[in-house]
Amino acid sequence: MTQTDIIKEYGDVLLDASHIVENPPPIISVSPKIDIALGGGVPEGCLFIMTGPEKIGKTVHALQFCKNAQNVKTENKKDRNIYYGNVEGRLKKRDLEGIRGLDYSSELFKIVGSTKGNILSGEKYLGIFDNIIHNEPHAVCVIDSFSALAAEAELVADITDTQVAAMNRYLSKFTRRFANVLPINRVTLVGITHLMANIQKFGAGKSKVEKSGNALKYAQDVKLWATHKQPLMQGETQIGQKVNWIVENSAIGAPGQKVTSIIKYGHGIWNEYELAELAKDFGVVEGKTWITLPNGEKVQGMSNFATYLEENPSYYDDLRQQVFEMIGMG
Repeated sequence: MTQTDIIKEYGDVLLDASHIVENPPPIISVSPKIDIALGGGVPEGCLFIMTGPEKIGKTVHALQFCKNAQNVKTENKKDRNIYYGNVEGRLKKRDLEGIRGLDYSSELFKIVGSTKGNILSGEKYLGIFDNIIHNEPHAVCVIDSFSALAAEAELVADITDTQVAAMNRYLSKFTRRFANVLPINRVTLVGITHLMANIQKFGAGKSKVEKSGNALKYAQDVKLWATHKQPLMQGETQIGQKVNWIVENSAIGAPGQKVTSIIKYGHGIWNEYELAELAKDFGVVEGKTWITLPNGEKVQGMSNFATYLEENPSYYDDLRQQVFEMIGMG
C-alpha cells in the first residue's frame, strides 16, 4: 500500500514532524515557583495529576490552574470552558470565592456533580468527561477526585458487600479513550488523587501509594506529589500555608525537582509572594529586613513586598519577566 493509498483510505494521517515542532501548544501556568520546577508550566492537552495527603491544598491548586487557564485564550482567541468534577461533593462557596480572579460564571465554569435524586456513579462521571474530551476542544476538565469515584455496583450493593477495585477497569478504558484525544483536541485533564497505606511495602518502598489504578500512571504527562505543608504566619496569625511538592513528571522539564508553593487563605496561590522570594533568591532585589527594589523603592519584609506587587501589577509582570529571563524561560 502506497502513501497515496493510505491517505485515500484513512485520511490525512501522514503528518510531517514539523507539524509538532512548529505548532507547540500554549503553556498554562500553575504558579511562579511550580512553573520553574516544571520547566515552564503545563502544556495545553496534557493529563495533569496532583496527589498528596489530605487538606494539603490540592483543590486550591486545581482551581488556581482553572483561573490561569482562563487567562490563556484558545488558538481561535475564544474563552475556554471549565468543567469541574465535584466527585467528592465538597466544593464550597469559600473555595470558589477564595481564588482571586476566577470567573465561575455559568457561561464559562460548569460544576459536574450529583443532585438530589441523581447520585452519579463513577461510570457516569467518566462518561460525562469522555463526552467533553471528545467534543469540546480546548476545555479544561478537573476530576476531584479520581480516588473518590464509586462504581454503580458499590452504590447499589449492601454496605457489607466487598467490592475489589471496582472502578479500575472503567478507569483503564477511560484512559485508553482519552490518551490520544487530549493532545489532538487540546483538552487539559486535571486529576486529583488520594494516598492510602501501602500494605505491600517492603524495604525502602513508599509507605503510601496512590488510590487511582495503574492506567493513569502510564498516561500522565505532568505529576506533582505533595509531601507536607507548613503554616504561613503573619505575626501570631496563620494566613496561609506552604506546600512542598516533588515533580514526578513534567511535559517540558526534568523530573525530580522539589518546590514549595504558597497559599494565602481567601486569595488562592500567592503568586506575588512566590515571585518576591524568587526575586530575592536570584538577586534581583536586595536586602534582608528592608528590601530594595530595582526602581529604588524600599519595602519592609516579604509580606509587604508581596503586597506591593499585588498593588502594582505592571511591576509584578516586569519583575516576573526579569526572573524568568534569568533562568532562560523568558
